[in-house]
Amino acid sequence: MIQSHSAILGRTRMSNENEIGEIQLLVSSGDKSSKCSGYSSLLHFQEHSSLNPSSLHSLSLSSHSIVSSLISDISNHDEEIAAQALKCLGFMIYHPSIVSSLPPDDVNLVLESLSKLITTTKLKSACNLGVWCISVQQLGESFLATHFHSLLLAIVHALDNPMGSLSTTFEATQAVMKLCGQLSKQMRDSSHIWAPPIYRRLLSTDKRERDATERCLLKVKTSVIPPSLDLSKVLVKDMKLNLLSGMKKLLDKGMKIQVIQAWGWFIRMLGSHALKTRQLVNDSLKIPECTFTDLDPQVQIATLVAWEGLIDALVHCTMLDPNKNTPAKENHLQKQHSLERNNCDVQANGFSKSIRLIMTPLNGIMSSKCDISVHSSCLNTWCYLLHKLETSINEPSLIKMVLEPILKAIFQNGPDSKSIWLWGLGLDLLSDSISQKCRDVLCQSTNQFRDRISETGPSLSAKCSWKLHPIRWLPWDISQLDFYLSMISVLICQASRPTVTSDHRSLVYDAAAKLFTSVLKGVKHDLESTSTNYDGIMLCLKSILTFIKNVCEDLCTDGTEKHDLYCISIRFIEVVTKELDSLILGSPLYKFSLDLKYIGGTQSGDHNEHLNFSVSRVSYMDKVSPMVYLIAVYFHMLDWLAMNSSQLDCKPQRSSEYFKFIFSSSDSPDNLLTFVGFLYKDVRPIHLKIWITLAEGLNGCARDPNCRSLRVAMSDSAAYSSICHLLIYPIVVHTETARLTLSNAGASSENYKVLLEKNPMLDLVIQTWISLYESLSASGSGCSTTTNFSGDLCTLLSRCLDDSIDMAESGIELHLKCNDTDLGILHLSGNFMICILDHIQTSELVSETEISNTERESKILCGIKNCLKLAARYMNLLMKTVVIDPLPGFVGTSRVSSALANFVSRLHRKQDILLFLEIISCPLLQWLSNMVNQDETTNEQLQHLWTEILSCLKRSQPPMNFGSALLRLHETLFEKTLDHPYPSISKPTITFWNSTFGQQVILDFPPNLLSVLDRLSRNGKLKLQKRSLPPLQKCRSSKEVSGTLPGYWVTATHNRTSKRIELVLDAQKDASPLSVKKRRLELTEHQKEVRRAQQGRERDSGGHGPGIRTYTNADFSQGLDESQESQEIRDSEAILQMLRKTI
Repeated sequence: MIQSHSAILGRTRMSNENEIGEIQLLVSSGDKSSKCSGYSSLLHFQEHSSLNPSSLHSLSLSSHSIVSSLISDISNHDEEIAAQALKCLGFMIYHPSIVSSLPPDDVNLVLESLSKLITTTKLKSACNLGVWCISVQQLGESFLATHFHSLLLAIVHALDNPMGSLSTTFEATQAVMKLCGQLSKQMRDSSHIWAPPIYRRLLSTDKRERDATERCLLKVKTSVIPPSLDLSKVLVKDMKLNLLSGMKKLLDKGMKIQVIQAWGWFIRMLGSHALKTRQLVNDSLKIPECTFTDLDPQVQIATLVAWEGLIDALVHCTMLDPNKNTPAKENHLQKQHSLERNNCDVQANGFSKSIRLIMTPLNGIMSSKCDISVHSSCLNTWCYLLHKLETSINEPSLIKMVLEPILKAIFQNGPDSKSIWLWGLGLDLLSDSISQKCRDVLCQSTNQFRDRISETGPSLSAKCSWKLHPIRWLPWDISQLDFYLSMISVLICQASRPTVTSDHRSLVYDAAAKLFTSVLKGVKHDLESTSTNYDGIMLCLKSILTFIKNVCEDLCTDGTEKHDLYCISIRFIEVVTKELDSLILGSPLYKFSLDLKYIGGTQSGDHNEHLNFSVSRVSYMDKVSPMVYLIAVYFHMLDWLAMNSSQLDCKPQRSSEYFKFIFSSSDSPDNLLTFVGFLYKDVRPIHLKIWITLAEGLNGCARDPNCRSLRVAMSDSAAYSSICHLLIYPIVVHTETARLTLSNAGASSENYKVLLEKNPMLDLVIQTWISLYESLSASGSGCSTTTNFSGDLCTLLSRCLDDSIDMAESGIELHLKCNDTDLGILHLSGNFMICILDHIQTSELVSETEISNTERESKILCGIKNCLKLAARYMNLLMKTVVIDPLPGFVGTSRVSSALANFVSRLHRKQDILLFLEIISCPLLQWLSNMVNQDETTNEQLQHLWTEILSCLKRSQPPMNFGSALLRLHETLFEKTLDHPYPSISKPTITFWNSTFGQQVILDFPPNLLSVLDRLSRNGKLKLQKRSLPPLQKCRSSKEVSGTLPGYWVTATHNRTSKRIELVLDAQKDASPLSVKKRRLELTEHQKEVRRAQQGRERDSGGHGPGIRTYTNADFSQGLDESQESQEIRDSEAILQMLRKTI
């Protein structure tokens, strides 16, 4: 098999050699027909050899003899023979296998012969094919270099086309392209020789000739651009002699596109020499001046493409950064100094004038209403300019001249379906420039923007993509901050126009927010740098605050169409707060004038004068920190959204999270004080929406165990006061509304529309309030050694109810409906009070039962007292109020009774129980007296409350002393309940009496009880203890008050209806009264306070109404009264005298 294959190859080789031998015989004959037949056979054999390696090998072996014959015949006078010989020669010097087998002498002979043939032949086809051979040859560069000049002369001769053959010119241009690829340096150095006959044909009236010329120039562009000085000089001469006049003639013929295309090449090949021939350039600029203003978009596009020629001529590397090859990781400061130095150089060279010349038509086109294809071409030319400027584009002066005007022009139109992709290009450029500051920041805005653009508009042509011409951005510094902020401001302003669709507006707003975030990341990098001085930080912060002000105050005008703009403005503020360091934003070193218009127009209300609200509020033009400035703007944005939107924010949760971040980002309470101060600066019901988000944010801090800022704030008196006043704000709003309504001093009712329970907002207010209160109470920061959170809060709430109570006690019975302001106050107060009652017992009673610290115990007692006073006020207000149309969840008598019963069930300490009776007995008596007018459910809860009160009296620790003194204090209450018409009240009371007072010897019954006790005792229902006691013990019994603590007993006198308390040590209980010595005990601060409170009391009831005696003027921890301390008990007669006074 192998032998047969070898035999076949051998026979094939033999056949090829025989065929080539026959061809050579024919070619070498003197007969024309034989030569023609031989060359025809050779051409056929060459074509066959392209696919047959054996034939190709045979040609290589015979290449010397074949080439020798061909060279002798290419100069033959017979056109047919010469043409066939040249075609065969072209194949021999084209195929690499054959070329490699040619002897050097043959190669030199071929090149010499071709050069001579092209320049001397009279045959058109011979000249044409001779140039063709040069254009297809694959000879070595060394051979071509040796014969370069002769080849160049031959090609130029062919380009001049003395025989007028278009095909010859075409082949000549192909030969130029071939040699430029093989001998680039020599061709560039000699471009002034071969380029003129090419570029002159750009003004040919023959389209085929122009097209071939332009294709050639595009192929050899690197050899002529940038041009050599010799080429520029030749071109200047040609321009003056023929080209300029030739272009004007073609313009007159209407060939504008052809002319401007030629102009582009001419201006390119002038290069830097154009700066030395300004008159010529100015004359030539009249050509694009005519075409730029043409109405045909194709002419304008051609002009813009040609304008890149002027960019090539006027912008070149020798005028830019001489250190353009500096590594990317070079120190940024060195780059900055280099750029500043280069900026001075280019300014000295008139570079800025050249840039202005280039930018003039580009700015005009982008600012006009041209076809979208023209804008696309204009942006492509502009991007080419940015590419050519290299690192100089980062110069502030060039940013001002080149980058800023085009970006503004892009963003001034649309966005709409036609221009949205142009916006995408502008955003791409901005994003790429900004992202150079922080390489680790992934700026995804434009990618997402581009994806969404594909759904709404035409795709961006690859030719228009700026990535076709890479731009050398450098990391920017603070000096460029104003530029980026102005661009983002333009984006927001344009997208806010009413003609922009919501989809496009959303696209732009989202992209602008992400660009702004990237800018702030770069700013943060500079602010944290030690090389940035104080002035630099102030300049940077001022630029950011000015931008925020412009967006939020100047752009946000009246009208509900601006809802999206307010939302993005809020987003900008949130980004600034989160991206920049809170230590810088809140630093007292950086102060700025609070120049917001709405601050100057807001007048502080006078509703809070009685609240002693001590937090300072900022005023117009005050010097404030950047954080306070941002908070002021943020509040203004929320205020607008609250008034003009059904919801506070596009994403209400975002505002709550922002507040949480604000409160937790710094241990300073200034942020909280500022927000609460703004709430109280202009109290309106609509601000309850803001209050809800603010409270939710604070609630998030309270629930976060890692947030220590709130605990720190609660230890600060101003912050603690702010939190308390934040909690009472919903009631303050309704109180203020009622005050303005009654006084007619407020605005219209529309501006002070009350949000009541039928509006879900009031439900949300209550839920938010309860959640915040529970979190603050559970956080452990509400009852410290310096504060009593629940007690202080109840005090403030009580003050808010004072006005309503005064109205009720004036004798006017209030008839409230669901749309009345007072009912809103009552509803909120009741729900808040119930919440406090439910939690004060768990957080401040149960957990603190075992506390022995006197100060701590006093604060707990004070908290209970204030809470009960709030309950008493509310109960009194309910008695004077008739609710015609109660709201769902309204806190009426039934719910209050239930809550108080639950509260009483948790009481164990004697002093807590006595305090409860002291405060609640008066309103409780009125409720018990009015049970006939109550519904069954309410009466059941009242019965339950009274039963719990009786139970807690019996379980008191230390045990209660059920003597005459306690009976006198609550004689009216027992008088009502012992003989109550409802057995559910009277029976438990009688049972209680029999087990308590009925077991004691009471020497002095209150007069009001005598009738009731007489009737019940004669009926056998009531027990009265009749056993007698020794005189001294009786005396003591009459003097003992149930409120005494172990080791104490109380002397009750009627000296101006005051109770006096006498301390007797436990060790002296069993001693004779006659031997008791006078003992002075040092008064505590609490005892001194009670002593001062006792002074000036005129009624035993302490201002709580007739017949109800309280312990208001009694101090169970106090020692002997001054009058008692000055009088010693010496004998039984003195004791009896004191007893007579009490009776």
